[in-house]
Order: sequence, then C-alpha cells, then structure tokens
Amino acid sequence: MSKKTVFGLLLASVGAGCFLVGNREVKVNKKELYCPRLPKSFEGKRLLILSDLHKKRYGDSFNNLMAYCKCQSPDYIFFLGDLFSRDETDMRPKAYFMSCLQSIAPTYYIVGNHELFQPECLAALCEKLKQMGVTVLCNQKVRLTQNSEHINLYGLKLPLRYYINSSWHYSDLPVPSADYLESKLGKAEKDQCNFLLAHNPFFFEQYAKWGADVTFSGHCHGGIVRIPLIGGVLSPERKFFPKYTKGIYNSKIYAQQRKLVVTSGLGKLRFNNPSEILVCTLRKGCEKNA
Repeated sequence: MSKKTVFGLLLASVGAGCFLVGNREVKVNKKELYCPRLPKSFEGKRLLILSDLHKKRYGDSFNNLMAYCKCQSPDYIFFLGDLFSRDETDMRPKAYFMSCLQSIAPTYYIVGNHELFQPECLAALCEKLKQMGVTVLCNQKVRLTQNSEHINLYGLKLPLRYYINSSWHYSDLPVPSADYLESKLGKAEKDQCNFLLAHNPFFFEQYAKWGADVTFSGHCHGGIVRIPLIGGVLSPERKFFPKYTKGIYNSKIYAQQRKLVVTSGLGKLRFNNPSEILVCTLRKGCEKNA
C-alpha cells in the first residue's frame, strides 16, 4: 500500500470521526439582541431559541438536551418548527420533550414544514401541547407581559407550497407578500414592539415590511456544512450558499430597526456545524459600532 493511499485513508478516517463527533455535539451560543422598540421592562430578559429537532434525542428521554436548556435559566422559550420529521408518527416523545421545556419557562411553538406532511399527527400533538400549557401559535398573536408593558408575539404557519412545489421540487417557489402576511396574522401593531416566529428565514424582508421588529427562524440547519469565513453551504431547498443560515441579521430596508434571528437548530446531519441552543438576551436600543 502506497504512502498516498495510507494518507488518504487516514484523512478519510479523521474526517469520518469529526463528522460522527460533530453530529453528537450541542453548543450553547449566547447573543445580545438589540431592539429599539423593546419595552424597558424586557431589558435583560433571556430567550431560549430552539428549532429543527427532527429525530435527534440527545440522551435517554432528551435528558442531556434538557440539562443544557435548564442551565440557561430562560424567561421564555421559542421552538421554531420541525419538532418532528415528515416520516415520524409517534408523537409521545415530542410531547414529553415540550412538556419538559414548559416546566423550565413559558414555551411557544410554531409549525415548520415537516409537520405539514403529517396533518393528523400535528393536530393531535398540538392539542396535547395545549393541554400541557405550551402555547401553540398558528397564525395567532399573544402578548408577553412584564409589569404593565408587553411585546406582541406572532406565530406564522405557512402552507407547504412555500417550501416545495406541486411537482415535489424546489424551483419557482412563491414569496409571501406583506399583504398575504397581513391576511394571516392581521395588521402588525405599528406603535408597539412586535416579535414574529416564522420557520422559514428567506422571507425576512417581507416579514420586516409587514411590521416585525424581530423575526425568529430556523429551517436552514446552519447551511448543513459550514465553511470558515463563508458560512452555510446548502439550504433545505438545495440552494448553495443561502443568504440566511445562522446568526442575527439587519434588514436592508430598515437597518437596525428590524432584525432576523436564525438558529442552526438541533437535528439533521451536519459538518463543522454543531447543533445549537441559542440564548438571546434582550437589550433596548441599537448595537454600538454596528
């Protein structure tokens, strides 16, 4: 066996090892999230952002994942969709997981794209979550209240056609207009602080135009593979180098006034892209040196 062959096998083994280890790793990422219209009572409140669990478990009965979440002492938990994969039918583990989150802090759940493939399972799961005290937002609004102040929290449920076309391909997908969003969510309260939970980040500017001060999204799994200084490589729609994969983004139109927060999520295969628990500490105002 030649030296080149040995070196190639060694390199492949190292790569495979990194891949296997990386798909079992969970990283807690902490960010400060600035919002000019944030009510003063929410200054310093901590949001725990989760998404795209799919089939991952992280220990028996999610115990490892729950330990990470509990240690963050969040004030609110947002779960941004794809709680289960399209071919899953047993919702009991997922209901248990969400009940554990609810025991840590008030938990808010929206639907992703995978849930749309199992409408009966989704309906049963949502009913169970509501019984457990989890707030399920399907084109609905609630208020997060601190003292006498509040944030409007909206949850968007987009139809499957915004994720995949009638031919089961990813080309020529529609873009929801601000008017369409208004037809589903109602008018945004223009003189108040509005948070939007929306699984798909690619419609950020439409969300901002509708009136979301901050939009929280998942869906992209961090771009599946991440390259240093470049970012995520591939979107679920099979598009290379998608625009939004992980982190906090400012709107091109509204600048720091309106933001998008994208978590790389928990599930699916990934490389150089650890599963993420995102913790955002709320700050009133704009970032310095942004």
